Amino acid sequence: MENYLTALDVAKCLGVSLPEADRILHRSSLKTTLVAGQKRYRRDELFQWLESTLGSLTVERLRNLDMSNASNAGLDSSETYISDLLSGGRIHAMVPARTRSSLIRSLAELAVETGLTYDEHLLVEQISDREDVFSTALPNGVAFPHPKDMRSVYMEDNLILLVRTASPIPFGAPAGRLTGLFFLLLLPSPSVHLHVLARLNRIVREQAVVDSLEQASDSIEMLETIRKAEVSLLPSGK
Repeated sequence: MENYLTALDVAKCLGVSLPEADRILHRSSLKTTLVAGQKRYRRDELFQWLESTLGSLTVERLRNLDMSNASNAGLDSSETYISDLLSGGRIHAMVPARTRSSLIRSLAELAVETGLTYDEHLLVEQISDREDVFSTALPNGVAFPHPKDMRSVYMEDNLILLVRTASPIPFGAPAGRLTGLFFLLLLPSPSVHLHVLARLNRIVREQAVVDSLEQASDSIEMLETIRKAEVSLLPSGK
């Protein structure tokens, strides 16, 4: 995905028609830049705006964002992509972090331990910088921390980690609510990132799923909860 996007690029990203994308962009606060005489939107600003609006998207719009970006990334939207990435020791059910900074350090350390990335200090810096823009924490106790600039982070492959803290902590959620479930997203492809972010938002909109993740006895039970929730969203109904 280019750094500057046309309205048509945005339409493909959102999974809507060009006229609908134009209406959405007109209502947004996004500014345009002239590139080769054409109005373009900065990718980073578009993503930031999208992330700030995910919680208010309708079920249909969120589904379109999920499916369109899976297609843009060359992924099969009928597969359990998130569950597959979380298998193999990627879920940590009892991390003893008590503050935002200690949680971010734990996330960076766990990511480096996978062998898929190596610069723990850079990860801490990038995740902190992203959270400083506005918190990725939702009102329901779930957050989606990720680097502010994924292009600066070397990755061998896509990585998602799910971390549950020993007790919920302050992480910037609305109304001072606490957060206990953290999905770390280290996904170099912008389309994969949006696909995963949209699908995760669809999954955790069900309060029963969040409750199950909070109450699960171990990482195996947490993975099964995610898998069942993801399967229920698949178009094939697998």
